[in-house]
Amino acid sequence: KNEDLLQEALQSLIEVASVEPDFFKQQLQQAMEPAKLLVEIINTRSVFEPGLRNLALEWIVTFLEKKHKWLTKQLPAFAQLALEACMSMMAEVEDGEEELRIWAERMDDEEGDEDEDELFHAGEETIDRIADALPMETISAPLCQLVGRYAAMNEWQAKHAALAAIKQTIEYVEDKSHVDQMADLLMQHLEHPHPRVRYQALHAIGQLANDQAPHFQESKHQAVMPVLLRMMDDRVEKVASMSMSAFVSFGDELDHSLMLGYAQTFMEKLVAKLQSTQHRGVREEAITSIAVIARVIDKDFSRYYDGIMPMLKQFILHAKGEKESRLRGKAFECMSLLGVAVGKEKFLPDASEAIAQMLNTQLEPDDVQREYMKEASERICQCLKRDFVPFLPNLLPGIFKNLNIEDDDAATAKSGVDVDDDDDNRYIQVATGEGKLVQVRTAKFEEMIEAGQQLHSFANDMEGAYFDWIMPTAEALLPILSTSDGSCLCDEVRSVALQTWALLIKCARTGAAERNLVGSTTHGELLREALKNCFTQLDQSKSADNLALTASGMTECIKNAGGAVLLPEEITQMVGKILAFMDQSCERTRTGEKLKANPKNAAPGLADDDDDSEDEDQKEEEQLRRSFGEVLGSMMEVAPAEFLPCLPACAERLSQWISAQQHKVVGLYFGCDLIQHLKEQSEPVWPTLMPEVFRAIGDADPDVRTAASYAVNLAAPLPRFAEAAPESFKRLAQVITTAKVGRGKRDETARIALENAVAAMVTLAIDKAAQCPAEVNAWAIILSQLPLRKDEEEARKVHAKIVDLVAAEHAGLLGTNRENLGKVLSFLAEVYRVEALCEKELEEKILAIFKRIPVEMLKGLAGGLTEKQQKKIEKMLTS
Repeated sequence: KNEDLLQEALQSLIEVASVEPDFFKQQLQQAMEPAKLLVEIINTRSVFEPGLRNLALEWIVTFLEKKHKWLTKQLPAFAQLALEACMSMMAEVEDGEEELRIWAERMDDEEGDEDEDELFHAGEETIDRIADALPMETISAPLCQLVGRYAAMNEWQAKHAALAAIKQTIEYVEDKSHVDQMADLLMQHLEHPHPRVRYQALHAIGQLANDQAPHFQESKHQAVMPVLLRMMDDRVEKVASMSMSAFVSFGDELDHSLMLGYAQTFMEKLVAKLQSTQHRGVREEAITSIAVIARVIDKDFSRYYDGIMPMLKQFILHAKGEKESRLRGKAFECMSLLGVAVGKEKFLPDASEAIAQMLNTQLEPDDVQREYMKEASERICQCLKRDFVPFLPNLLPGIFKNLNIEDDDAATAKSGVDVDDDDDNRYIQVATGEGKLVQVRTAKFEEMIEAGQQLHSFANDMEGAYFDWIMPTAEALLPILSTSDGSCLCDEVRSVALQTWALLIKCARTGAAERNLVGSTTHGELLREALKNCFTQLDQSKSADNLALTASGMTECIKNAGGAVLLPEEITQMVGKILAFMDQSCERTRTGEKLKANPKNAAPGLADDDDDSEDEDQKEEEQLRRSFGEVLGSMMEVAPAEFLPCLPACAERLSQWISAQQHKVVGLYFGCDLIQHLKEQSEPVWPTLMPEVFRAIGDADPDVRTAASYAVNLAAPLPRFAEAAPESFKRLAQVITTAKVGRGKRDETARIALENAVAAMVTLAIDKAAQCPAEVNAWAIILSQLPLRKDEEEARKVHAKIVDLVAAEHAGLLGTNRENLGKVLSFLAEVYRVEALCEKELEEKILAIFKRIPVEMLKGLAGGLTEKQQKKIEKMLTS
């Protein structure tokens, strides 16, 4: 009875911490209560049951998440207390031979006893939440101290807890020396006698590889890769499996040039494991490891293809046991990745066999093979492109069936299941376009999303070759575009359908051109059908998220239709409607701000004097306005002349938006669209826009800075911008050279803002070099920031410009007597064959640049290159 009362009390405390966290401030400042009492409960193993201790820890982390800013400023000791509580619970792992046997025999995808290691998992989850809520500088010192202390203890459970703490928090660590120290600590425990410690160390290495790439791979590959290879033979097969899993994470971000040096030995090891073991986990991870090697070394995998493909086919043919679905799914996944690596000429016969096996596989809705096979089919299409057409007649009918929402309702009615009493499924009532109400399982929505994604992938990769299947696909998608129920699941299905419809418009346009179907109106008809359904949704929906998804789909539809489709009167009407929707969103924001400013009007618990809680509604409205702005931008893009009569109304809204901080980002991006698509004809709005652009370059909000820099980037090539160029150079130089931006998760938006400032400086240095002030060394500033990484779209554009300048031997970029050549070559080697940062066409240009530089000159510059860069250059010169 006492425990029941304590449980109720703890649940009440958690509820108060969630709704009215300020209630606890005074007592915490005076005596650190109730935190000390709750930590005492957490640490008292013999008295309180695990559920109560978990509740005590939940109050700690709930309050911390709600008042993280206040705690950081007023009560930093709270973080230490919270971390100590987590580590204490993470050290509570069952010991004993029987427990170890059960752990070793259970596969990672199998459920165990829900009470097994309950406290460890609670502490593990909570320490991650703490690291996510608090700045790393606040928790770094106590966390490192605790990790060191637990790692030094003799008990294996303490070491296990230390390694788990590293795994859970490594993504938030920015200091590379700290990353290296944590990596070294993990490596030291790979030979520990207890298998759970070895397993946890490998698990943490895999997480570190994901979170700290490419630094970890480039700095530690010589130490890590041989150890992972050796650990694949661990006497405990669960540990061997985790070694392969760690290799997957480490190898996936390892550069092509470095992986080539390891591929042969790892392939030999992995093939041997596949041939010698019956352990399902080892076989699954071995197949995934082979897939990673194929993806990374690409065409160089051809030498292994003929040996591996027959083995994968055998798994697909024979791995049909009750617990072998994942193994078979991974075999499909690996086949498709091998195909992408070696190319369609070699892969086409095997692709046919893979698709045939997929079609012959009967799947339950929750079969894990479903996702693997879906992605494999998409990958095969990506590889074969137009040559995927013969597979469509057999694949598409099943996909269309999965899109039929009424099919699920009919199946439910036929089964006689009472939807109110069905414990295995949740049902949502959906109104079809004809007004019919149908009962749909939530699992059915997931099937529909997957089906829509498959169609999206096929249409995207095949383009005009998909032409004959446009109308059947449109017929399958149309009922989804007109459904309504207000649920997030239905909104997501509709969004996928709309994005796929947009690609059908593109396929219709490109297919008609390829077939010389002059005067084809299919793409225009598809566009108008999409717009009709979109405006119905915009009129009816009350959800800002759903409205934003609809607006995003509209944007893609309009862009993919191209020019000469929408009539001038249609443009005018649509612009008026979108501006009205934006006005309504602004009004909702103003109403929300009034409620927030007057606590009497706010619901209890919503006022927060520390501004710890973000106003999600306002953020959603801002994103909605951004999406509506993109719709306007798409109309400018495809019909600039027809859009011009709308410019006065747009200029009026622009003036309103950029003058208000909460609408400034929307206003600046709208200005970007005007500059980009109307070019010189946008100049009438410059007197309103440009002064705010210059002020915003140094704004405290990184999103505002990004939009302002992008505006300069777009305006720089225009002749009239010459008068503003000197000031732009100065302001951008100031922002770039004084920026103190980390590369961690929390600095992502600031990093994007910095990279956009660099991109703007590049365009200025190319197009307005004559206006660059003498005190601004533009190219030195630019080179200090290359390559760009975070904003991948902008990075690829900037890198393409730099490569073209190098090929043209641009004097400003290369510097006097080519003093910048070493930095430039380092940059070129760094981005070469990095898909996210360098387009395929650019690789040939980079290759040509290196091949025309004398070998002796390259040798003289090698001292300024990293090991990875040197290997990449060697590979280029010998290819």
